[in-house]
Amino acid sequence: MSPENLAQEAAKYRWYHTLDLGNGVVTRGMFDHRDAIEKHMLPTDLAGMRCLDVGTMDGFWAFEMERRGADEVLAADLADPDELDWPPRWKVKVEPTLDETKKARFELARRALGSSVNRVERSVYRLDPEDLGQFDLIFCGDLLVHLKDPITAMERMFSVCRGSTIVCNPIKRFPLARGRAIAEFDGIDEFQWWLLSEAAMERMMLAVGYLRVRVGDQFELPGTAGGKWRGVRGVMTGDVS
Repeated sequence: MSPENLAQEAAKYRWYHTLDLGNGVVTRGMFDHRDAIEKHMLPTDLAGMRCLDVGTMDGFWAFEMERRGADEVLAADLADPDELDWPPRWKVKVEPTLDETKKARFELARRALGSSVNRVERSVYRLDPEDLGQFDLIFCGDLLVHLKDPITAMERMFSVCRGSTIVCNPIKRFPLARGRAIAEFDGIDEFQWWLLSEAAMERMMLAVGYLRVRVGDQFELPGTAGGKWRGVRGVMTGDVS
């Protein structure tokens, strides 16, 4: 595909991720992770690893893991927007095209990048080692905040992990919590079910079976149209051994 045709194809879509597709073509995504990659605790060298990107959307993190040398990368996401585990009030408020066209966007990016990442249509709640096998590294970004049941999601990620799982999520700071695991529930005024504290994320990972959790630095996520979700993120890595 020529740079001109690639630019024309990319311009047909509204993008979730800002992606550099090469030949001077960069998508204008809702979120731009490029200057924050190193804050996400992703190992520099993933050679020999089998990796999973949960809730991949346009595939930014799946392609990044491949770029870092992973032997195999699977990118998991839901096929049907109606299956999204969002607060019902927000399903009628949020523009649906981001999820209706994500498969096409992913495929366009995959072809433009010459990528071998394999996209599988799968909910986080249905991650199963019987058919997916297990992974050396799992990445889950900005997903738990929108789930009714983040604990089951964490359990399912643990079930397919044989190495480490990186979880990045918007967090809320509770000044009077003094390190206790606290979360804020909404679903009415905010596009979220649970906005977790950093302590809640850490203890949740330990509760489902991760033996050790390494907590990274909190950071602000650069974005272009992310609204206040460009705010503070917490990131941590859970190890199974």
